Amino acid sequence: MSERPRKGEWFGDATFERVAEQLAGEPSPSLWADVRRRLAARASARWSLRWLLALVLASLVVPLLPLPSPAAMALDKQPKPPVAPLGEPFNERFEPYYGELNPLDRALVPEREKVIGKTQTGPWLGTDAKGRDTLARILWGSRTSLLVALFAALTRLTIGVAWGAVAGLARSRIDNAMMRTVDVLQSLPTIFLVIFLLSFLNAPSPNGAARSVSRETVFFLVIGAVSWLPMARVVRGQVLALRSAAFVEAARTQGASTGWIVRAHVVPNVLPIVLVYLTLTLPSVILYEAFLSFLGLGVEAPKVSWGVLAADGAEAISPLATFWWLPLGPALAMGATLLALGLLGDALRDALDVKRSDA
Repeated sequence: MSERPRKGEWFGDATFERVAEQLAGEPSPSLWADVRRRLAARASARWSLRWLLALVLASLVVPLLPLPSPAAMALDKQPKPPVAPLGEPFNERFEPYYGELNPLDRALVPEREKVIGKTQTGPWLGTDAKGRDTLARILWGSRTSLLVALFAALTRLTIGVAWGAVAGLARSRIDNAMMRTVDVLQSLPTIFLVIFLLSFLNAPSPNGAARSVSRETVFFLVIGAVSWLPMARVVRGQVLALRSAAFVEAARTQGASTGWIVRAHVVPNVLPIVLVYLTLTLPSVILYEAFLSFLGLGVEAPKVSWGVLAADGAEAISPLATFWWLPLGPALAMGATLLALGLLGDALRDALDVKRSDA
């Protein structure tokens, strides 16, 4: 049996003492600093973030870009295939016709004309059967898809996290009532709910006045009603595991309220899982909007979205003439965005996994 080291023998090494002093003087990195470091070391995460940030920025400032109006039509012309930017870089045929604009766009469009005048890009991604520029419609349509994803994310973070956290911390009777409500709402067929709301909200009122509610508004209402339900289940499961933790029991013993425990202890501990789940499920929301718009139940003309562009591209495919660029453009834009969100979610999941090695 080996002899036990004498007291102070290990600490007599000058190298060990110097390293110990350095470690004591340097603050340990926080969780989010370590997450940023891991994300920055992953090429797929970097390129996904760059694509998403570029798409968001382009969709915000698209009225200022030298693009044709997405609503400007040329019915006397056939669809044009894509041309190289060097083949037809710019022209002076800009028509300031946009249809209905929101207040932000109404302020940006005049600034575009002041800066670049009538200059616009050529048909770099081709034009459709009505002479509308495909590139302009893709960028303007990205706004709807991104807004739907943003609205779903905010709904899940606010309602879903709060509902699941309160249900997991509450007593069994309250927990059962809250989760049975989730079961009832989740059992409703979403497509039938969209059709019912469209029929109900657009039906004539008893006094003869017509109710005018856009399909886009109805879709946002449905997203707000059902998008938070899976998040509530995920958060509740995590909270049930945290409810018996020592720090939660200590807070209850000191008289802390359920709301304070949720804000101070529960939300910070479930936030990493929530962020990963949110990133991985946002593509399904974008696909759902595109699916409903493709069926004619989502965004309606003259507004544009990726689902509307996919429907227009499907109509342009026929045995007589195939305008391949019409479905290809929005499909590539949507596919790149969904791939970026998926890769970012995988990278975020690995970065938040403290048990994962840095190898």
